[in-house]
Amino acid sequence: MPRKLLFIVAIIPLLMTLSCAKRSTEWQEPDVLELLHQVQIVGDPLDLDFDGNQLYVAQDQGGFSIIDLGNYSQKWYSSLVSSDGSTVTFVKIRKVSVVGVHNRLFLNETDGTDLIRIVDTTNPDSIKVIDAITGATQDISDMVFEAIPNPTTADIIRATYSSGSYVYPGKYDGNLWIGGEPSIHTPSPASGFAQDDSYIYVAAQQRGLMIYSKANQQLVGQRAVVGEALKVAVKGNYAYVVARQGGLHVLDISNPASPQLVYTYDTTGYATSINISGNLAAVSSGGGGIYLFDITSPSQPDLLTHLTSCGYTNNAKLHDGKLIVAARDQGILIYDIAD
Repeated sequence: MPRKLLFIVAIIPLLMTLSCAKRSTEWQEPDVLELLHQVQIVGDPLDLDFDGNQLYVAQDQGGFSIIDLGNYSQKWYSSLVSSDGSTVTFVKIRKVSVVGVHNRLFLNETDGTDLIRIVDTTNPDSIKVIDAITGATQDISDMVFEAIPNPTTADIIRATYSSGSYVYPGKYDGNLWIGGEPSIHTPSPASGFAQDDSYIYVAAQQRGLMIYSKANQQLVGQRAVVGEALKVAVKGNYAYVVARQGGLHVLDISNPASPQLVYTYDTTGYATSINISGNLAAVSSGGGGIYLFDITSPSQPDLLTHLTSCGYTNNAKLHDGKLIVAARDQGILIYDIAD
């Protein structure tokens, strides 16, 4: 057979294949999430916390809001009256933490002298600022207030916050800030933390994950990760670290003295927050959107969906079967998670 005819015969199947092939289409998000509601807010939503069906939102220059997740009604506060009758204006609220059982709300104000404002929420129609925590409160990067179960002293609330290269634990009796517990000094900025009964797990930027004893504040173990470790969540024997340009890292911490890296997922954008509920983990990755994982198998998480329609995201949390997204340009987005 002549060479020219051979060439034509050989190329016909290739042309037929190309003519039948579908064009590459844009990746579609699976039907894992259903958008239930969007709440427009003033300012940039940076932090989220919950008390039952109430969602609390720190809105940077927009103050803060309380959103009812039952009917999506919103109460927005740019100022409050204090217990002495003066007016407190909120300028830059970056962090929020609520302890509903004791009717206390804690707001990190970062304008002028950084502090933590304490708000009494006993009367939902007339909440008021009653005090502030100052000292070692500059540049707070993470903050958690929680009720002390079965308290044996007058202290009813435990506080932990990180600022600079320190993690500060303290106690609060509902009226007077006690503080006074030994702090932890990390060799690199402590951007985030998680804790259990025995250890505090610190996301220490370029030093990765650092594990400290609660009993004596001494370093127990550490593990470097790719990227800058910004936040950490712990479930069982595993720590989930988001490391900015390094994405998500899962470490086996069954031996705290020697954490072992078991999984890495390189997200697009900058991974800045991690939240876990049940067997789900939500990672907020800035311009890369939201990644929702099934972590039933911690060493092999299953990516359920990559949500990109929400635009630039600051934070995401899981609550009562829903995914709540704090989006820079779209406000608060509330999604139902399919069973």
